[in-house]
Amino acid sequence: MGGVAERVALAGIVAGASAVISIANLAGSIRVLDLTGSAFMLSLSVLLYNVAFTIMSWVWPAIFLGRVSRRGMLAFALGGMATGLALMGIPPVPALVIAGSGIVGASSALISPVMMTIMADYYGKDSLAVTKYNTYSSAGFVLGYVAAALIRMRVGTPELLLASAATSAVLVTLTALIPQRYVIVEPRRVTYISLIPQLTGRLRPLPSVLFSPRIVYNMRRLALDFMRMIRRNVQRRLPLTLIGTAVLFTAISLFFTPMPAFMRSVGLNDIEVYITYLISSIVSTLTYRVVHPIISDYRRAWKLLIVATTARAPLFLLPAYVLLLEGRVSALPIILAGFVVVGLTWTAISSSLTAVILAMSEKERKDERLGHLNAMIGLGTIAGSLASGLIVKMYGYVVLSATASALVAVATALYYRARKALVT
Repeated sequence: MGGVAERVALAGIVAGASAVISIANLAGSIRVLDLTGSAFMLSLSVLLYNVAFTIMSWVWPAIFLGRVSRRGMLAFALGGMATGLALMGIPPVPALVIAGSGIVGASSALISPVMMTIMADYYGKDSLAVTKYNTYSSAGFVLGYVAAALIRMRVGTPELLLASAATSAVLVTLTALIPQRYVIVEPRRVTYISLIPQLTGRLRPLPSVLFSPRIVYNMRRLALDFMRMIRRNVQRRLPLTLIGTAVLFTAISLFFTPMPAFMRSVGLNDIEVYITYLISSIVSTLTYRVVHPIISDYRRAWKLLIVATTARAPLFLLPAYVLLLEGRVSALPIILAGFVVVGLTWTAISSSLTAVILAMSEKERKDERLGHLNAMIGLGTIAGSLASGLIVKMYGYVVLSATASALVAVATALYYRARKALVT
C-alpha cells in the first residue's frame, strides 16, 4: 500500500467524479425543464444518458483494453464528462443540452470499472476496495447534492454546470498521482474452470459401457449424462447474476423514476424531497464500513446480497403504504423511514454485488466484468424508466409499486439460483 498522496488521489477521483455525476443528473434535469418546460424532453434526456451509459459499458473493453492505459481511460472519461457538462451549461439550446447529457452518460461508464480495478490492485483485497470505493462514491454524491444546493443559491443552473465541468477537468490531474504499476493494463489470459473431477467421474463407467451388449443404449445414456452435467454446471453463475441484476434494476428504476412526483402528490415540498434523498445517501455513506467484514467472505457476500434484495420486495410497496394510511398518518415520516431502509439496503446490495462479481472474475478481466455489470444495470434502468411512466399513467402508483416488488422477488430467485451454480 502506497503513500498518502496516492490514497488521496484515489479517494479524490472517486468522490469528485461521483459529485460531478450527481450534479450533472440533478442540474441537467433542471436545465432541460428550464429551456423546454417539457416532461417529455426531460425523459428524453434521462433516456439518452442511460442508453449511452449502457452502450459504453458493453463496448469500452473492445475499444480501450490493450490499447490505452487505465490513466488514459480515466483522462478520457473525466475529459468527456467536462465536455458534456460544458455543452449542458453554455448554449441555451435544448438539443445540445440533451446531447451533453448523453456524453456525460457515456463517459461516466468508465469511472466505476476502471477505478474499482485500480483500487483492487492497490489495496490487494477486493472486499476492501469495494468498501472504500462505495464509501468515497457515496460521500461524493452527498457532497454533490450539498454543493449544488449551496451554489444554486448564488448562481444559476448554467453556472453550476460549468463549475462541475471545471471540476471534472481538474480531476484529470489527480490521475498523475496513481503509481504507474496500477494503471498498466496487463495482457489478457484466458482461464478455464477445472472440470476434470466431474469428467473423470463420468468416465469411470466407460469401459463397461463399451463392452456391454446394450452398447447403443448405454452410449446414449452416457452422452445424455454429459449434456445434463454441462447444461447444469457450466457458465451459469455469472450470466444468472447479470440477468438478476438487470431485473433488480428494472424494479429499482420502476420505483424511483416517478418517486419525486409521487412525493409531491402526497404533500411533500421540494425541500422535503431533497432531504429525503440526502438522508438515504448519508445512511449509505455511514454504513459501508459496517458491511465490509461480511463481504470479505465470498459466501457471506452472496447471503447478504440475497437478504438485502429480499428486503426490497416489501420496501418497494412504500407508495401503497402511504396511500393506505393517507389521512391518518402524515406521509413524510413514512417516506423518511422507508428511505432510511433504502439507504441500508443499497449499502448491502452495492457492496455485495460488486464483491461477488469481482470474486467470479479473472484478475485480467475484472474491469471488463464490472463493465458488464454496469451494462446490465443500465439496461434495467432504461427498461424501468420507460415502463414506469406508462404504468403510472394507466394503473397508478399502487400497481407500479406492486410490479416493482414482484420483479425484486424474481431477481432474488435468480440470485439464489446463481449462488448454487458453478462459478464461470
